[in-house]
Parts: sequence; C-alpha cells; structure tokens
Amino acid sequence: MSDSYKEKDAELVVTMAWAMWFNRNEVWHGGRKKSAEALFQWSHQYLQEFQEANQADPILVVPQVVGWSPPPTARYKVNVDDAIFSAQKSTGVGVMIRDSNGQVIVALSRKFNAPLVALEVEAKAFEVGLEFARDVGVQDFILEGDSLVVYNALYGFSTPPSMITSIVWGILMSCGPLDRIDFSHVKMQGNRLTHLLAKHTLGIADYLTWMEETPYFLEQ
Repeated sequence: MSDSYKEKDAELVVTMAWAMWFNRNEVWHGGRKKSAEALFQWSHQYLQEFQEANQADPILVVPQVVGWSPPPTARYKVNVDDAIFSAQKSTGVGVMIRDSNGQVIVALSRKFNAPLVALEVEAKAFEVGLEFARDVGVQDFILEGDSLVVYNALYGFSTPPSMITSIVWGILMSCGPLDRIDFSHVKMQGNRLTHLLAKHTLGIADYLTWMEETPYFLEQ
C-alpha cells in the first residue's frame, strides 16, 4: 500500500474518531445518537469536500444578496448576527426565524458573558441559530448571516481559521446527513433587524425570546 493511501486512511480514521466523540457529547446533552453508517458517511463526505477544497486555491464566494429575501414556500429562514460589548467583556447573539411570507415565527436575544473576539462570536451566532431552530421544532430552513468567512467555511469553499474550526465542525455535524439545512450569506443591510436583536442583549442578564411576535424595539 502506497504512502498516499496510508495517509488518506489515517485522515478518515481521525475524522471518524472526532465524529464519534462529538456525537457522544451530543447524546450526553440530550441530542440523538447517530448510527455507525451515518457517522461513516458524514466523515467520508466531509473529508472528501475538505480535501477537494484544499487541492486548489480557495474559492471565495461573494454572494450578491443585499436585502433580506424570504425563503421558498414551506421553508424557513434563520437569520443570525452578533454584537460585541468590549467595556462589559460580553457578547450578544440575535436570531430571527421567519417564514416564506416574512412573518416572524420566533426571535431570540442571547447574551454571553465572555470576551470573545469578532470571528469567534460570528461563528457562535451560526451555532446558536442552528440550536435555537432545532429547539423550537424548525427542521427545514436556511441559516443566514453576514459573515462571509463563516459562510465560506461552512460550505467548504475555504478552510476555517483555527479559532473557529471546532465550531464549524460542530455545526456541520449537527446538521446531520438527513436534514435539509442550507447556508446563505446576506449583506449587513439585509441583516439589520437581527443585529438589533444582538445589541439588545446589552441590557439583559441571559436571554429573551419572542414567539410569533415582532419585538417592540424592532417595530419602532
């Protein structure tokens, strides 16, 4: 067996070991246990996409979406954004879930009492958005934010920076092989309401949610 085959086998074994470790933690925190076949398929697919992305120069995709646009019928769009409060050494994440008519299904403002750097909290926003959508029972959705770095990393167009690698892998693992979840990028102008949700965390202790209503400060 050539050295190249040995290296590929080793990479797959390492990826599968990480996938099993991550899924064990998911189960420990109330998530579902994935079958061995599902873990193998996900590991093989992720490794293949990672290797293909690194065989050539990274392709930085610059989507043209500027304003917010509704998702297709019967799907939802989960918009996420973040805010950093340096003086308070805290950060905030905003999540807004809307249907194909643009109606607000649920919104979230969540605070983190940790001095995360910009890229970390941008990735954290995508992670929180995914978890929040799952918690409220939304399965078929588009996860959208204005961080092009995180978007490219999630789609495999570029290698994620080391500080957010574990978050990106966690998001991809949580998506699972059977769920219909897509990623999208939007300009900051189209993500303004979600940014206001993130900024709202400055005045709260933990988190606030709004079910089937638009937060009053967004209506104003």
